[in-house]
Amino acid sequence: MRSLYKISLAILALGFLVVAGSAFAQDKPTFTITGDAGSAFGSFNYDKNTNATSAAANQKAFSEFVTSWESNVRMTWATDSFTSIVRYRIRGNNQGSGITTSDTSASAQSGSAFNSSSNDVYGETWWTPGAFKLGIGKYQGQAWSNPLSGGYVLNNPLGENEYWMNWTGISGLDAEYNVGVVQVGVAIASQCRPSCNKVPTNSTANSGDNAQSIVPHLTGAVGDISFRAQLPATSGTINNTTASPPLTGAGTTAMSTKSVSGSGFQAGVKWNGPGGLGVAADLGSFSEGKVTEIPAELKARQRDTTNLRVDIPAGPGSLMVQYFTGSDNNYGTKQYTTTTTTLRFSLPQSFGWIMPEYRTTTNGGVLAPASGTTAKDATNSEIRLILQGRF
Repeated sequence: MRSLYKISLAILALGFLVVAGSAFAQDKPTFTITGDAGSAFGSFNYDKNTNATSAAANQKAFSEFVTSWESNVRMTWATDSFTSIVRYRIRGNNQGSGITTSDTSASAQSGSAFNSSSNDVYGETWWTPGAFKLGIGKYQGQAWSNPLSGGYVLNNPLGENEYWMNWTGISGLDAEYNVGVVQVGVAIASQCRPSCNKVPTNSTANSGDNAQSIVPHLTGAVGDISFRAQLPATSGTINNTTASPPLTGAGTTAMSTKSVSGSGFQAGVKWNGPGGLGVAADLGSFSEGKVTEIPAELKARQRDTTNLRVDIPAGPGSLMVQYFTGSDNNYGTKQYTTTTTTLRFSLPQSFGWIMPEYRTTTNGGVLAPASGTTAKDATNSEIRLILQGRF
């Protein structure tokens, strides 16, 4: 069944390239280059991780200045029915002084709290004959996979937790059909997004293959109301073929295998009011069945998130208020929550925008199900000034 699936996908992809290539040859293509560049400077405050145990419990609180940067360049070739997009992105933060979890001295300040930089290349090819749309490539993150309440502008130390189901960087196939106010479709990839019990991974402690995602989705708008939804279903296989076999429970052998899966949803709605006023909300949930052959997994993993965003016109600019909260039971070993609040003022300029921003994230939860004790919250925050231009 798995081989038939792969053969069918390969035939579909080959047919797509033949037809799309024919369309590209018949129409005179246009070529455009667009992009953005930005940087930010501010202060970052890190609270000691009071939920950690063992070596990680020795992490120290600290404050420091941080600089972030990001640039995107998109090259687009397009005809009436064929589009190909290549995007290059570089982004990162300066090296921080946060203590690493492997340092147990409780007095050292070494290591890095952030990525120094990352480079990504995305490529998408789309064929659009009438109401049908078919795409193959490494995606930038299609509209249906982004929360309507998302607020990403520039790489930041605290992260963007609301994008946990986003398809940025996923390679696969996406077919969509326009039925008027709604566009429906299905996306397929040979990897798990968001996950399927830790598969796939390159770690020798958790070898997995046969990973795939199948995601029915829709986007649409009626008047001032926009909406999106997706239903990801993932599956894969965990294999005991490594030096550190992940399956160690009763009855397992050096060659044991286990099929795993996950499923969930994300749905959002947004109201676009007059003068830039807007309100958006998203809900997300994802479950993965526990594997009895992995003793550390006490129950099925459950993750739930809620995102809210309000945009308010404010003089020459606009104010954004964003709230995210998520919970994760980590296969029943430790229940914890993440809550992030962001305030951002966007002031348009001739080159783009000036954006002062404040963000705070609180991590908390229960240390262990057996004790039922709630751990002290750890709150990290940042305040920064963003300069962004587009071309």
